[in-house]
Amino acid sequence: MDRISQISLNTMRLLSDNQKITAANLANLNTIGFRRDVNTAIGSAFLIDPKSYEDRVFARRGAAGVDTTVSNLISTDRPLDVAISGSGFMVATNQKGEKILTRRGDMAVRADGKLKLGDDTLVQGGGGDLTIPPHEKIEIGQDGTISYKPVGAEGNTLLVAGRIDLINIPANNVVRGLDGFLRPKDGRFPANDATIKIVSNSLETSNVDAVESMVEIIQTQRSYEMQIKLIKTAQDLDDQTSKLMRSSS
Repeated sequence: MDRISQISLNTMRLLSDNQKITAANLANLNTIGFRRDVNTAIGSAFLIDPKSYEDRVFARRGAAGVDTTVSNLISTDRPLDVAISGSGFMVATNQKGEKILTRRGDMAVRADGKLKLGDDTLVQGGGGDLTIPPHEKIEIGQDGTISYKPVGAEGNTLLVAGRIDLINIPANNVVRGLDGFLRPKDGRFPANDATIKIVSNSLETSNVDAVESMVEIIQTQRSYEMQIKLIKTAQDLDDQTSKLMRSSS
């Protein structure tokens, strides 16, 4: 019973972690540009200790991952709303000034002119914070170039404020930090990718599938209950074995 209980309890802990991941995904169902975390498969490991007569089997999980699958685009009437067409990420900085990866596109201009996203991260351009001077009009090109018409300027001539940093990162090199932001797993931010295109007046939805997530929750719950039944069965077998040993003595 000791071995069975240890394996089951360890498996239950891993299943609980998976349930938390799925719940976090569902909580971000309506978060613009959110990339869902992937529940990792639970396997087993066989431990052999040459200094011990007892071998052990442990439940273990695979490496965590982020699903970078492109989601649907929704049209808006805001010139500062943008979405990435296809793969790729925008570069932003969080409140600590650390670089992060993002697919959010709900931009706005702060009082100091810096361009921010809906989660208060700052959009990067040319390796620094993008700043928009006082303006009457803003346009964002497909390559991420931001142009503006200064306040009081005559005609339709637009000035360039900068270009959004757009980079491509392989899916297996994207990881979510404890602060919830995405980063390259190897810590390296590559140079801008000129092939990445921007869609103006659009936002990308979360790639969380509500139905799929609910199915995951049900399956995980059933697996959890199976481990509880396994522990109870092991306890019953142990009790029956003890009774047989007492009756034979």
